[in-house]
Amino acid sequence: MNLKSLSYHPLEGIRISRPVDRIRYFAAQARGQRVLDLGAYDETEIGKPHHSSWRWLHAEIAREAAEVLGVDASPSLREKGALATGERSQIVWGDVSDLAGLVQSFKPTLITAGELIEHTPDTLIWLQALARAAPGVKIIISTPNSTSLLNIALALIGRENCHQDHLCVYSFKTLATLSQRIPIDDAVIIPYFYDAQIFKGWFSRAVSPLISLVDWSFLRPVQYIFPLSSFGLILTGKLGAGV
Repeated sequence: MNLKSLSYHPLEGIRISRPVDRIRYFAAQARGQRVLDLGAYDETEIGKPHHSSWRWLHAEIAREAAEVLGVDASPSLREKGALATGERSQIVWGDVSDLAGLVQSFKPTLITAGELIEHTPDTLIWLQALARAAPGVKIIISTPNSTSLLNIALALIGRENCHQDHLCVYSFKTLATLSQRIPIDDAVIIPYFYDAQIFKGWFSRAVSPLISLVDWSFLRPVQYIFPLSSFGLILTGKLGAGV
């Protein structure tokens, strides 16, 4: 739907597509592109124990892209300065609030920011600066969804799913507002499925088949039928001239 047509009335209908696999979507869009991958190191996930099915977004993007320059403000990365992640990919230490120089030198054809905007205190400000530095460049942003099935279910038993580094949580309409204020032209919001591999590392391998069974027999069908209950949302479009 045209995000600019939203009335923000609580009872207005929201037309949204069926959920996608987040990592496959990013990788497919990155095929043959020069990708500036923001928040690439993903420190909140790198250090965790993981199931063998775990996928690192940066690595999956690098498999498909012509070249990838990752940027991350992780303290451990700052000590190294840069980290080679493949023949055509690397991650350098940097701050998303100061990207103009990297954009000018690298000249990306695609900018990605997977699970980043919920961590930054000045998200709108740095995205507006990025729009001024890279007008017309396609951007793909993903973030957890405030109305996800998981959040709703946990709320019923007095629980909440939230990482300690998260400063905010977005919904369909708050992402729509963000897209207009950056601005992002021809913006589209696409839901993405809960990914069971994230939680398989929390339990013994013996429990892994049960997690997959619950995912495919219940969680995915519910998210497919009710897309606004999906685990997260992808915002994509072309960066406007900026404010």
